[in-house]
Amino acid sequence: MNILVTGGAGFIGSHVSEHLAEKKEIKKLFLIDDLSDGKLKNLKGILNIDKVEFKKINICDKKIFKYFKKIDVVFHLAALSDVVPSIEDPFNYMNTNVMGTLNILEGMRKNKVNKIIYAASSSCYGIPKSFPTKENSNINPQYPYSFSKYLGEETIKHWSKVYGIKYVSL
Repeated sequence: MNILVTGGAGFIGSHVSEHLAEKKEIKKLFLIDDLSDGKLKNLKGILNIDKVEFKKINICDKKIFKYFKKIDVVFHLAALSDVVPSIEDPFNYMNTNVMGTLNILEGMRKNKVNKIIYAASSSCYGIPKSFPTKENSNINPQYPYSFSKYLGEETIKHWSKVYGIKYVSL
């Protein structure tokens, strides 16, 4: 199995990548990150493994499509996160979290990759009235960050309906 991880050098992405690198059934582990938030030092324990390959590239760059060749599953963990910066720079959040996700989906579609695992955000539910927040709670994004993550998830759901891409949203 060949896996691509977006945001592979980020906090969550690097831990997921470390775990995946240990799996014998994974033949190729391709990590993508633009290093705007992630750090190569997060991957220092796995970059020397033959099956692991890292590319510095932004998920909005259409050149990313070539990295989806012969990939079986995408872990889409790349995103801009945090509420306050999203209020100050909503365009960048929408571009990365929505259009970047669309770019990932198109790279998958053009290369016949059929499964994506998406890092969603509980912030889509707004300020919770109870804990833990249930998945069937009302969606109420209150900031550009949460709205962009919600639209990214809805885009994945739509691509699933139209193009048959399987997804898991966590």
